[in-house]
Amino acid sequence: MHSAISSVPTIVAESLVPVPDPLLTALNPGPAASPTAVAASLAASLAPAEDTAAPPAWLYPQQVPSYRRTLAALRRYRGALLTDPVGTGKTYIALAVAATLNRGRTTCLVPATLRAQWQDTAGALDVPVIIHSHEQASRGNLPPPRGVVLIDESHHFRNPLTRRYAHVALWLVGHSALLVTATPVVNHLRDLAHQLLLSVRDDALLLDGIVSLKALLSSGHSRPPLGQLVVEADHPRELRPARVYRTSTFTKHEDESARCIMQSLGQLRLSQTSSTAALLTSVLLRAAASSPAALEGSLRRYRRLLLHARDALAAGRSIDRAELRHFTGDLGDQLIWWELMPDRCSELELELGDITVLDQIIRQVAGRAENADEKLQRLRDILGDDMPTLIFTTSKDTVRYLRDRLADLRPAWCTGERAGIGRTSMPRSEVLSWFRADASFIAAPEHLIVTDVAAEGLDLQRAARVVHYDLPWTPMRLEQREGRSIRYGSPHAQVTIVRFAVSDIFERSLGLEHAILRKQGLPASAGLGPAGGELWRWRAQLATQYSALQGTAGTARVAGAAAGILAGFTLHHPDTGTQLSASVIWLKPDGSWSDSAEVVSMRLAEAIAAKELAPVGSEVLRDWLIRLAVPLKQRLDSRQGRRWIEANPQASARLLSARLQSLIQQAARLRQPVRLMQLEQAIALVARGHTAGEESLLQYLVNLPDEALLQALARLPERTHPPDVLAVRLTGLIVFDRGQA
Repeated sequence: MHSAISSVPTIVAESLVPVPDPLLTALNPGPAASPTAVAASLAASLAPAEDTAAPPAWLYPQQVPSYRRTLAALRRYRGALLTDPVGTGKTYIALAVAATLNRGRTTCLVPATLRAQWQDTAGALDVPVIIHSHEQASRGNLPPPRGVVLIDESHHFRNPLTRRYAHVALWLVGHSALLVTATPVVNHLRDLAHQLLLSVRDDALLLDGIVSLKALLSSGHSRPPLGQLVVEADHPRELRPARVYRTSTFTKHEDESARCIMQSLGQLRLSQTSSTAALLTSVLLRAAASSPAALEGSLRRYRRLLLHARDALAAGRSIDRAELRHFTGDLGDQLIWWELMPDRCSELELELGDITVLDQIIRQVAGRAENADEKLQRLRDILGDDMPTLIFTTSKDTVRYLRDRLADLRPAWCTGERAGIGRTSMPRSEVLSWFRADASFIAAPEHLIVTDVAAEGLDLQRAARVVHYDLPWTPMRLEQREGRSIRYGSPHAQVTIVRFAVSDIFERSLGLEHAILRKQGLPASAGLGPAGGELWRWRAQLATQYSALQGTAGTARVAGAAAGILAGFTLHHPDTGTQLSASVIWLKPDGSWSDSAEVVSMRLAEAIAAKELAPVGSEVLRDWLIRLAVPLKQRLDSRQGRRWIEANPQASARLLSARLQSLIQQAARLRQPVRLMQLEQAIALVARGHTAGEESLLQYLVNLPDEALLQALARLPERTHPPDVLAVRLTGLIVFDRGQA
């Protein structure tokens, strides 16, 4: 008994000292070091996470960072978006990732027009793949996913209201996916969110203070942590052709002709519904700006739409929006109209009286088509130098029009369904192959006329010039078009880009130039493109800039004009040591702080320049650590407290959570430990952020009876949770003062 009592531990202390903040006991500021060494440590801590896997031999050195960052994102978040610039070999990077992570065949989802190219590339690299098309996904025809799924041109999955999106979202539940596109943002920043949510949960960046990806991007803002999911590396521009821009300006006669067309179209009443009238007007004016053939074709299709609507009305039926979509064609890029559209065409109030007026207008337009076309003549003059050229138009009618009127130049053409030279149809793959490299066929055509169906993914680098005969609605389309020739491996030092300006009359109504200018800023606001580097790529650039310096996670002092500290810290899993977050902040004496690129970069540069070792007094260091504990606690409280808060929880999630709580109480009363554990895991999943497919799954589960719900819970995907306790480590601390010791 005595021995048992004597073995009880006791606490012996001469004195107990109160701690200003318990967090201080976990902060180890490290040894004194030079400002250069500490600044190098801070810069290195900001580097994006990179996997250590050895890259396949086929990757260029400049592609390796994207490969390693993509791997790191997929291993941690089960999803990533690779958005390196057009023409930098994203297909090769994606296949390298698949070869590293997948065993057996990789499932690839690509546009139908790119299936052959993906198959050929994967075969050449000896990466086994199963290729399915976006079009098959729209029909729900999808194979069982294998390992990490590759989705090319993922911007086609930016609209969650489409069948394509719904099918793929459910298909990917419980699976990882790598999305690939150079143009993820088309009309809104939420385009980016919808793509990521195919495989990434909405609260994936919770430990970085982002409660909801969807809420963040829908607000029109972005945050640096998004760079952990979206991979975009800076590729050397000298490895691709330089762009030389030219503008072909409309003539006075073209502007007068546009005025006459506007007067003719002004006779059409179109619809009493303003959104419908705006949509129909845009279709007709875009066609008029393209070519006489495109305008005539659109007018004839509009007449058929009216006849169909009249017949449906006489039969007591209505037509759906799919038929209006078929008429509008490429205008699907302008999603704002579709968000305003009623569901049924009977509610669109199409003006059936336009049928009679249309016949007269069509005759007038057909007569004008026989006259001289000065826009066409401008194109002919440009092509007179025999430089291999890609000519992009938004209309199939314009492709045929140019093909026939430039017959003496023997241009090739491609509209998606068909391809050929002159009036002779030929296999699409053969026609496009003449523009992928130096043609071995001696009589290969010099010019290729295409719709935007050839603007995605294809390698057409033989072309030394790209002509935008028509302007698209979005800068995304412009980039995709020019990217067919601006590619690694191009034989050209520069590629000429020619943009045909839109007549002032049409521009005032359509606003094409204005729309492109307005939307050009969207990628930058998401941290993408050359102008978006200040959002997150600056972190990688700083880490690279100072990578040759030896870093020390210690303390340093710099005499500067401003007083404050530059402090870096990371959050880690307490058991595994896995780093979960990294930050560097500038903290002022008044307690305000910033982690902006401009402030952090400037202070790091000042520290790098101050090479002398200057010790920091213990009292000064203690005072700054007490101040630093405040923003650190804010970060920790945010990450801990918001784990159970969703920005805008679904109604189905709330209802299902309430049902699960009731079932948990029932299982507890009946002492069913296995079911209780299963229900607790399910409610943990329901209470958190979800992928788009998981949201759809919850909507399905909430309507099931209890027994069916309990059986379905076994099929819910597993998920890991952030730890309840996080370890904090300092990566460096530099005190800036005005010269005092």
